[in-house]
Amino acid sequence: MNTLQALSLSHQTAAVQYREALQFTDVEAAAFLQSLQEKSLVAGAVLVTTCNRTEVYFEAKGPSTAQVLEELLAFKSITHPPDYQRLFQHFTQSQETFQYLLEVGIGLRSQVLGDRQIIGQLKESYQQANDLKTTSPLLHHAFQSLFKTHKRVHNETSFRAGASSVGYAALERVTDFFPRQSLAQKNLLIIGTGQLGTDVAKYAASFGFTHITLTNRSIEKAEALASTVQGQVLPFADMEGQLERFEVMISCVSGGQVISLPTLQNLPQKKRVLLDLAVPLSIPAEAELIPGISLVNMDDITSRTQAVQKLRETSIADVQRIIEEEAHEFEAWLQDLPVAHTLQELKRLLAHVVETEVQHRINSSGDKTPSPALTSTTLNQLLRRPAGILKNTQGSDRKLLLESLQTLFQLS
Repeated sequence: MNTLQALSLSHQTAAVQYREALQFTDVEAAAFLQSLQEKSLVAGAVLVTTCNRTEVYFEAKGPSTAQVLEELLAFKSITHPPDYQRLFQHFTQSQETFQYLLEVGIGLRSQVLGDRQIIGQLKESYQQANDLKTTSPLLHHAFQSLFKTHKRVHNETSFRAGASSVGYAALERVTDFFPRQSLAQKNLLIIGTGQLGTDVAKYAASFGFTHITLTNRSIEKAEALASTVQGQVLPFADMEGQLERFEVMISCVSGGQVISLPTLQNLPQKKRVLLDLAVPLSIPAEAELIPGISLVNMDDITSRTQAVQKLRETSIADVQRIIEEEAHEFEAWLQDLPVAHTLQELKRLLAHVVETEVQHRINSSGDKTPSPALTSTTLNQLLRRPAGILKNTQGSDRKLLLESLQTLFQLS
């Protein structure tokens, strides 16, 4: 029987330089998934690639994680595979793989407990595999069960309440000043493209922003992030001269002030929201005294995320209960698979015997009308294989087979 298996490299096992080396573009992901199937290493596969994890969920016969990992490292042209191989977790049993998938998808294994982004990333990964026709029955059932579990957690617990990610909480704070439906018309400037700036940028589109501009001291980093969020790049040296274009500015840089008070005072008066997520502060505190400007600092955002974090922590037991229930349901489905497979094979065998006998009668006599003789011959053919096995079985094995037949077919 095939099993559901997985390979995982994540923030829990690997530093950022290793995770970055195993990032996949959409084109690379498609090519890798198709190569696994072409080499008959898997019956189906889904590749999950984010800034915090690279994971392959797949259906295969036998323990195949080592082979799939070898293919993955070769695909990414890793020059010293042992350095990476030791960082991967291997899941080779269907039940443990499914349990891990649920914990990842719900956000129990995220850097930010209950991370809202991960379920969307898993949905996109599954959809890509589905479009490429690289999914399989086990993968389909596992991912559909994950989506059902996520919905239950959302509806039955407080685990999804609020935002515990600083980037997400910052954007939620913006909606205190501008209605969410208006954000598509607002110009957003993100200053700094480190981990926090990246977090803000990746959430921005989900809040409705369509005009996203990034600036960073290293323009290469800004350009790399802009390509993933469909954003624009503003050279850092030109930033202060361009501020009047933006209604929302979020500073995620460290190292002191990046916008001067005179620059802000000379901006055309207009409603603007400035979020200073830097430590030490990068925007003068006096900016909040300027007409039209609302300034929010990191303390305000942090107090919100800490309260949400505590709420989520109190919900973990409820989340684990739901995961356990869904895992039991998945296990029951797995146990039913051999029965379904056997019945399918039995149906195929019976259909083949009937079709063969009918065709033989037509070919030999030209009689296309079923007759008692045809019925009798077909029955004999159907019984020949099980009768032969019964006759050649002795003792307790024969008794077990007889009892099974009597139970299955309700014979007296």
